[in-house]
Amino acid sequence: MTKKGVRMKTRIKELRLERNLSQQTLANLLGINQTSLSKIERGASTPDGLLLFDLSRFFHVTTDYILFLSEERLNADNLLADNMFHLKKYQHLIAVYQKMNQKQQENCYKFLCSMLGMNEEP
Repeated sequence: MTKKGVRMKTRIKELRLERNLSQQTLANLLGINQTSLSKIERGASTPDGLLLFDLSRFFHVTTDYILFLSEERLNADNLLADNMFHLKKYQHLIAVYQKMNQKQQENCYKFLCSMLGMNEEP
């Protein structure tokens, strides 16, 4: 440990290079600035929890893998199970929506748009 604090080693640079991404490109995709990403990759800064989560989702690995707390990436079985869970959930929502009459569908759509602060036009 240094006197300036704990330096956290991450695999972000390794994962970024596997995808042939520049720091600027990855920073843009994550909505952060390149300087912040550079500091994190060098160990001069620590990613906050939200950024760590975004990185794990982007690279399809666990946060533990990014932080060198585990050598195991998110395996294909876990990724497939997660995708299947979401697919079944979406299929169920579509089935419920299709059971509604036209007026109910319109009201549902308007309600969802208002909840999300979106324009009602498709």
